[in-house]
Amino acid sequence: MSAIDQKLIFVTGKGGVGRTTVASSLGLAFSEAGENTLIVQWSFKDFISPLWNREPCGHKHVEIQKNLSVMNFDPSEAMKEYFVDHLNMKLLYTLVLQNKQVQKLLQSAPGLEELFFVGRLFWLCELAKEEANLDFDRIIVDAPATGHGAALFGIAKTISAFEITGPLVDETRRVSELLSDPTRTAILTVSLPEELPVEETLEALPRYQEEPGHMPVALIINKSARLNGSSINEPGNPDFLYPAVESQDLKAELRALHSDLRRRFDMEHRLERESTVPVVSVPDFMIENPTQEPALIIRQMATTPAFRNLIGQPQEATQGQR
Repeated sequence: MSAIDQKLIFVTGKGGVGRTTVASSLGLAFSEAGENTLIVQWSFKDFISPLWNREPCGHKHVEIQKNLSVMNFDPSEAMKEYFVDHLNMKLLYTLVLQNKQVQKLLQSAPGLEELFFVGRLFWLCELAKEEANLDFDRIIVDAPATGHGAALFGIAKTISAFEITGPLVDETRRVSELLSDPTRTAILTVSLPEELPVEETLEALPRYQEEPGHMPVALIINKSARLNGSSINEPGNPDFLYPAVESQDLKAELRALHSDLRRRFDMEHRLERESTVPVVSVPDFMIENPTQEPALIIRQMATTPAFRNLIGQPQEATQGQR
């Protein structure tokens, strides 16, 4: 597949498939290629900054290394920015929108937080340079899990279709245009070669054609059965090893490992066969303690040939710059 040249990049997928790891690795790869990159989260806490041994950040972006910043979206802060900083309606915000009962009503309004989230992304892409002298080459969104994440692409289009007027509706239409424009917005969807993630991925893919109106540019298979991006080969039968293994426990472990590899092979092959989206395979990195060394996984993933191809930088050239 060709390199990603869109400014706004959503990383989507089922919970637990490695979206945050992929988003972090992609951000690291872009930043080390010299592009000023921002990773945007929407989570109850910042999971990315601690990977760089930094304190968790909030709604305001924080640089965690050269060319790489992180922020964690806060709906209340986004609403304040919109009405106070962008529309200059401080009095309205102070007297009405800061009222506790109004706040509760706004928080319960379906789709409103999602609207402000995509609105924040639009501001970062289109207005931040002019209004705040803030300019990012790439904005990578660690999107919520598939069900919640899908609402992000449809909410702006739904509201912009209403026959009402006003600054919020006008900007919502511009947000919808940004998300539906495949030259400005790209989607990467992540899956594992396991049954449930594969089923959900194949079920979700056709919906992208409806909202936002274009398919993901790539399907990233995390913990792939491939070796170093090679063509996928069916795992051979390890029976020839068993006569040389005396321990029955070790034989059982070998059979279990082979069975797991076989299942992963079958699931990955199914994704390749049934998906129309280009597949990018990322190997299962053999980290001794992945829960304590996630930064090492991010570093290894960012330097794979697959990720270097995504950012349009050959692996050999990157190695020569280090």
